Amino acid sequence: MILKVKYYQISIWVTIVLILLGHLVNTSFQDLLGLVLIFSAGLIHGANDIQLLQKKYSNTDFIFLIALYLAVVLFGGFLFFYSPKFGLFFFILFSGFHFGEQHWSSFLNQKVAPVFLNKIAYVFYGLLIFALLFIFQVEEVKTLIKQISELSITVNFFYWAASILGIGFSGLAFFLPIDLKLFAKEILALVLLCILFANTSLLLSFSAYFVFWHSIPSIQDQILYLNDEISLAALKKYLKSSFLYWIMSLFGLFVFYFYFNVDSDYFIPLFFTFLAAITFPHTLVIGMIDYE
Repeated sequence: MILKVKYYQISIWVTIVLILLGHLVNTSFQDLLGLVLIFSAGLIHGANDIQLLQKKYSNTDFIFLIALYLAVVLFGGFLFFYSPKFGLFFFILFSGFHFGEQHWSSFLNQKVAPVFLNKIAYVFYGLLIFALLFIFQVEEVKTLIKQISELSITVNFFYWAASILGIGFSGLAFFLPIDLKLFAKEILALVLLCILFANTSLLLSFSAYFVFWHSIPSIQDQILYLNDEISLAALKKYLKSSFLYWIMSLFGLFVFYFYFNVDSDYFIPLFFTFLAAITFPHTLVIGMIDYE
């Protein structure tokens, strides 16, 4: 579904407000705000996966769907815990595809194109967002990657990645093709996101894109898919069905944090590991659902 122009404008203005906020408050407050955003709308946007699967596969046993979903969650956590290098790679790849899939279809309306080209476009766009974020938060990102996977990444790697992905994204935009006016607006939006990434903390930078450019549009698409309309009643129904999964996710993270007495310096690595574990199944679910 293509988002209305109104929400696109709102996301632009919210991003500008957060850029200004980055100059007014300290890093600790920015990180707190980032966590609040992710723990609210960020988690809620993935809390209706089972209901989406139920609608898509209405003849499949409910218990089987839950078991399969939990198995993928556990696999994601297992991969990150026992093979953090591969876990980190797949988390970035899956998240990049997922971000690109949502953003490309929501903001970048294009004519009918081969499915394969669309999939490649999703990956290029989503990974471009990551590359730009990593460039502007390079020192903190390098530390985070080192803590999670013991890998040492050079600054030049991020610059080369951003350049290649940017060229690839631009080429795909013309081959698909995308309306030139929309493409120009998207370039301006990317410039604005770069300013955001350069002026706020890593956590707030990530959460701002994750929530306002990804999660909220995704929630809108999901509500439309589940209810065939977007209304206040449909939103309330969506939030009600999300509540239990949302509480369980928060409970699981904080129990793990306090039970295992995780050092505060490792909360952010743990946090991104947690995100990775729930990203794998959510990406698969959204990829299986046809919103058109």
